[in-house]
Order: sequence, then C-alpha cells, then structure tokens
Amino acid sequence: MLALRRIGLCLALALAIAAAGCGGGESEKSRLEEEVFVEPTAEPDLLPTEEDLRDRFEGTVTDPYDLLVGTCFNQYTYLDRNDLPAQLTTAIGCMRPHNGQVYAVFIHDAPLGAPYPGEEAVNRWGQEQCYEQFEPFVGLVYEKSELQIGMITPSRTDWEGEDNRRRISCFVHSYRGLLIIGTMEDIGL
Repeated sequence: MLALRRIGLCLALALAIAAAGCGGGESEKSRLEEEVFVEPTAEPDLLPTEEDLRDRFEGTVTDPYDLLVGTCFNQYTYLDRNDLPAQLTTAIGCMRPHNGQVYAVFIHDAPLGAPYPGEEAVNRWGQEQCYEQFEPFVGLVYEKSELQIGMITPSRTDWEGEDNRRRISCFVHSYRGLLIIGTMEDIGL
C-alpha cells in the first residue's frame, strides 16, 4: 500500500512538473513578443509635410537602395512640395523601434543592358530569393513566423537609369503593422 502511495505521489509530482513546463513556453513566447513588437504612434488624419517630419523622424536619412544586410530602418510617408505622397527612409540602430530590418540583398540575374522585365517579374524573382533566405536569418520557417517578408525593388527608372540598379533588398517586418525592437537575426519568432 505504501509503495502505491509513493508511485501515486511521484506520478502526481511528475504531472505537475510537466504541466508547469508546458505553460511556461506560451508565457515565454508572449513575453518575447511584448519585448519585440510595439504599437506605432497614431497616424494623423492628414499626411505630414517633409518639414513636419524633420522634427519627428529618427535615424540617418538614407537611400533605401543603400541599406546593408543587418541594417534596421524606418520609412516615413509625407506630402512633398507638390502635395504628392513621398517616402523618406532612415537607417536606425536596431534597439530603437523600427519598421524593418534588411536580411538579404541580391542583384537581379538579368544581363546588363537587358530591358526592364516588368514589376511583376521583378517581384516574383525577388520573392523567391527572399523566401529562401528568410529561415536562415530568422531561425524559423516563414509560414510559422510572426514576421512578414518585404522587398525594396528597382523601378523601371532605376533599372534603365544610368546607375542600372538591379538590387533587391529583402527585409523583415511585423505582419500586424507593429514596430520592431531589436535584431530579428536568429529570433525564431
């Protein structure tokens, strides 16, 4: 009888430890998500002008095509002098809230001088390359991740211009539209 009680006590203790271990994984993931994602500040009803943004943007203004692998960045949309929507990109330290982080850069494989293949073809080629490099960078397959793939691709003007820009930059960002804090390299989220 004493042996049965000991077995029962050991079994109950093992189940309690297992239950505590299982519950800790979800709270750890929730804690991690709270530390990684933050709500962006409310957007105004009207887009700001570039002058309005100068006091509010963080980071160093940069050409989006010049972002390097590992660089975290923000993108701001504003109204230019002609009241047309425009974008401003800033490189920022990864420990500050940011929109995305570049994780791979490719040069399109079309031969130099080849005509612009079209936005759809460039995007399709870029998506294939970015998808392949997502898991090695983030540490989790894309389909299970809290992160989304984004791309900076050349326009027809970039492609056919004197610089012949063929560069495609892959970046990660929150699929829920939240800002990211920290690097996403090997985050497994």
